[in-house]
Amino acid sequence: MKDRIFYLDFLKKNGRPLCETYIGSDEIALKVEDALQALELIKDSQTIIIGGDVLSEDNNKLMYAHQLWGQEYHVLNWYLDTEDYKRNDFLKSYHIAKEAIINANNIANKLKKKCYIVFVVE
Repeated sequence: MKDRIFYLDFLKKNGRPLCETYIGSDEIALKVEDALQALELIKDSQTIIIGGDVLSEDNNKLMYAHQLWGQEYHVLNWYLDTEDYKRNDFLKSYHIAKEAIINANNIANKLKKKCYIVFVVE
C-alpha cells in the first residue's frame, strides 16, 4: 500500500495532467524517464499495469501520439486482455509495459518527437 502511495505522489509531482487537453480527464502523462521510474514504484507495489497510452506534444499540448505521428502508430498503445493475466502476473505486466515504453521512445527519437506515457493500472 505504501508503494502505491509513493506512485500516486510521484505522478502528481512529475506528471502532466491530461485535463489540460482532454477536459474531464483525470489521467496523468509522464515523460519516458519518469515513466520508467514510476514502473519501479508500480513493480514494488505489485500492481498490475493493465495498459498504457503513448502521447506526444504539439504546441505545448499533449495529444495521443498516433494523432500527431500517423495512424500506423496507434499500435504503440498497449493493454492486457483480462483473460491474459492473473492476479500474480504483475511482473508480466511490468515487462510488457517496459518493452512498450522503450519501443515508443525509440520511435519518438527517430521521428524527433517528444514521448509521454499514461499508465492504466488496476
